[in-house]
Amino acid sequence: MAAALAACLTGTLVAVSGDQAVAAESKLADDFNGDGYRDLAIGMPEKTISGKKGAGAVLITFGSAHGLTGKHVYITQNSTNIPGTAGDQDFFGSSLASGDMNRDGYADLLVGSEGDASQNGSVTVLWGGASPFRSALALPSGPSYPGRMFGAGIAVGDFTGDSRPDIAVSGQTSLRLYSGAFTRTKAPAGSDVTDADGTGSWNLAAGDFTGDGKDELAVVQQKTTLVYGQALGTTDPGSFTAQARLAGGDRVAAGDLNGDGRDDLAIALSNPRLDPNGLADPSHGSGYITVRYGDPDIDGGLTPSGRIYHQNTAGIPGSNDKEDEFGAAMSIADINGDHRADLAIGIPYKTVGRAFRGGDVLVLRGSAGGLTTTGAARYSQNTPGIPGSAENNDTFGSQIHLADFNRDGKADLAVSAPNEDHGNGALWQLRGTRTGVSTSGVSAFGPNEYGVSSGSRIGETLLG
Repeated sequence: MAAALAACLTGTLVAVSGDQAVAAESKLADDFNGDGYRDLAIGMPEKTISGKKGAGAVLITFGSAHGLTGKHVYITQNSTNIPGTAGDQDFFGSSLASGDMNRDGYADLLVGSEGDASQNGSVTVLWGGASPFRSALALPSGPSYPGRMFGAGIAVGDFTGDSRPDIAVSGQTSLRLYSGAFTRTKAPAGSDVTDADGTGSWNLAAGDFTGDGKDELAVVQQKTTLVYGQALGTTDPGSFTAQARLAGGDRVAAGDLNGDGRDDLAIALSNPRLDPNGLADPSHGSGYITVRYGDPDIDGGLTPSGRIYHQNTAGIPGSNDKEDEFGAAMSIADINGDHRADLAIGIPYKTVGRAFRGGDVLVLRGSAGGLTTTGAARYSQNTPGIPGSAENNDTFGSQIHLADFNRDGKADLAVSAPNEDHGNGALWQLRGTRTGVSTSGVSAFGPNEYGVSSGSRIGETLLG
């Protein structure tokens, strides 16, 4: 056991034949070692590996009764039993997702490598287990061509309604669905979604917007957000089609903000000046978020009109400044344990004090009436209790992730700043409490805690 754990912690992978048999499918989509605590994957897609610039690496840090710890696994495409080889600008770790794909009781990690093989891209499934990530499998990617960037976005959900997890993978011009049985040695061939817009499918989010127990898939593009769903009464992947078209953006996140049993969708347009979606910009270049609520009586399951939030919205502390990148990162989960999810919003280019692009995070609470600005709170490295101090170009809030790492029934907030200390990067953990995010006992992790070299840009991506 000690030898196996030591191998795991150094990222050395050992071949495992066949499927591991355990009692039941994992109840946590991100518990990779089966100990009952949620874990966190941290991407460093620009990290140099064996002299290959931008080859990329992934850290997986494990939850515990005390939350996230320094215990971790470090994986690259040069790790034992990982498909492929680290290459220049492969960007291994450019996207991350998770789910119990082979239903063995352990969550599995999906890692996108959008630049792999001359920007064709790839997605690798790292299998969970008591000593996780000792074997892996590359998804069949379908057509290959330079610039496809397969793996730019990944989402896991039961899209076909067969009670099995499915995988959706986006690229620069394609969207591909994998549905069916997964084993440690074989994955479904997958099929391209035939009515995909073809204009760049990047950020994805899975959610049950209708409340029927089956997930829909939101695919955000600059001009349009497409909501895909399965045709009623069929599990055929070929009937997985676009059911609604909403305003575009660059980020999406799903979760039940009003506690009605249906997921809701937040769509962010973080830089309306650089990437306009053709609509009026209420934030004057700062970035804004539109929230649409789940509705079983509407195609696609989301209300056509949405509520808009930006830094000049009444009740939100702060103010709009051009190119703050409000909404560059989002995550939805229940922070205070009231059974309504809350929304955390990254604002990485916000000037904090005198720190240009120091960055901060805004948290808005969910309520029976939906997202509210009552009790809105912001957090930065200048907030008392948070280690460090805001400096130019730290970009605190570049990535955020809400999850209950200590199993107390309240989601904790993980925040990254990949530019911290001139590109070393760092991760902070703020605990969730019944009154919201706490700045007491904040944990911070950098190169020393994770045993990686300087310039690794820790937290350029986080599990989403």
